[in-house]
Amino acid sequence: MNRLATLVLAGSICLICGSAVCADQTYPTNIELVQQAVDSALDSMDLVPPDGRPPILEIQAAGGSEGLWLVDNVLKGRLLEDGWSVTSKGVADSVSVGEPEFVLKIKVGDLGLIYARSWRRNLFFGRMVERVARASIFYDLIDQATGTVITASNVQGEKRDVVPASELPALSDDKYPFAAPELIKSHWDRYVEGALVLAIVGVLIYLFYSNKTA
Repeated sequence: MNRLATLVLAGSICLICGSAVCADQTYPTNIELVQQAVDSALDSMDLVPPDGRPPILEIQAAGGSEGLWLVDNVLKGRLLEDGWSVTSKGVADSVSVGEPEFVLKIKVGDLGLIYARSWRRNLFFGRMVERVARASIFYDLIDQATGTVITASNVQGEKRDVVPASELPALSDDKYPFAAPELIKSHWDRYVEGALVLAIVGVLIYLFYSNKTA
């Protein structure tokens, strides 16, 4: 086996091993990463129910984001765990549990995921992409009996990771546009990918004719 064939074989082994490593890893989907950002934001939300029986709290969610339903669902779970009895107003899956004693008004200022940057690890391995999910939530907690605003604040959360670009189609879902951005390739990316394909084809042609004449 000549030197060039050895190099091609070594490169192929690297590609196969690299693909196997990526296949062994699991990554959260885009929408799951956004949910993690929401969880991170809610970690800073201070909503402690009064002592005694679980008070009834109504969530009033204002518009502003296609992912409002996600925030509402995660928030409900948190409030129930903290000891509130929860209902929602203006949300499709609202369930009445009685007259609310408190109202929690929320508005989503920012919710979504972007592909912050992408780069190629080297000539043989594919591109990597950094995903950044963010959540910003404004909220007011109001005592219905007195109309007093108990708490008024905003919380923010962020989650980020790095995934192979080849995994993005499986991790993204067009049903959630706020978590399905487009990965834009630079002119340099297109040039490198095209040059790499041409180089591989050229090497294969060279090896084919070398073996014929050997």
